[in-house]
Amino acid sequence: MPHGYTSESSSTIAGSAAAVWEALTNPDLAREYFWGAQVATTWEEGSPITFQGEFKGTRYLEKGTILEFTPERTLRYTHWSDLEGIPDVPENYRTWTFQLHGQGDSVRLSVSEENIPTEPQKLRSGEFWREVLTTIKRIVEPT
Repeated sequence: MPHGYTSESSSTIAGSAAAVWEALTNPDLAREYFWGAQVATTWEEGSPITFQGEFKGTRYLEKGTILEFTPERTLRYTHWSDLEGIPDVPENYRTWTFQLHGQGDSVRLSVSEENIPTEPQKLRSGEFWREVLTTIKRIVEPT
């Protein structure tokens, strides 16, 4: 059964939708904002996505399925992490959605995480996404 919490964050990034999209879908760039995780996927709807890395000395595997891939507009996939210590069953997967909205010479990048089980986890999720968006902004914006 789905859980009731959703986390939402957004940031305005000076740059093109193409540059923001590249940051979202290039595994080398994703490694920068996902704390060194190796991201692997074909980006085709219905295909798997995996994240592998090490967090505080513990190796982890996170995985999901690409639900929507509309270049320079929407990226949506499910996500489950073995770090959470919960069973790998459909009801424990969260949905991560990235949406890009052009605003002249900038892009509004919004991210939501759905199906969060508890309010404290929702708060942690908000902190996580704020850090991710700050790093994506640093990657994309010219120096």
